[in-house]
Amino acid sequence: MDYLLLLRGINVGGHHRVPMAQLRDQLTATGFTNVRSYINSGNLFVTSMEPFVTCAAKIQALLATEFDFPIDFRLISRPEFLADLGLAPNWWGADPALRHNALFKLNTYEPSNDNWLTEHVTSDYDRILITPNLIFWTSTLKVHFSRSFYSKILGTPLYRQTSARNFNTTTKLKKILEEFS
Repeated sequence: MDYLLLLRGINVGGHHRVPMAQLRDQLTATGFTNVRSYINSGNLFVTSMEPFVTCAAKIQALLATEFDFPIDFRLISRPEFLADLGLAPNWWGADPALRHNALFKLNTYEPSNDNWLTEHVTSDYDRILITPNLIFWTSTLKVHFSRSFYSKILGTPLYRQTSARNFNTTTKLKKILEEFS
């Protein structure tokens, strides 16, 4: 099975440094094949014939033993990722004057965050679509950004339990995964 592995909060501003070449080698040594990465912000592709639960446990153990800081992650199968991307609303990514992100639900994600977000987001400056593995979110980019609900999620459980990728990165990950194997 082919997987997308997303890491949260690494290689940002010189903090929590995780060299991708080193991590690719470590994942290969752990038994994954076809290990590739895209940019330096924790987007990796791996293949394994082992069950999903085994793969996730191996990654959790690797990250916990090889790095001296916690790294939250999401391992998502190719069919799951492509199914979620197939649900992308037509407004997501359409207007270049707006911010378009995909918030990937990490393994620590609490489903109650979906309800919390639905109850608190307003339609004045934000549009969301919640899928099983990610949240499509469009908000203001610069004009009135402080009025968007997206600008207010920093520090919330939703924020800590997701890893954001912008529209361009998300669509590039989709393209790579479609061609991956």
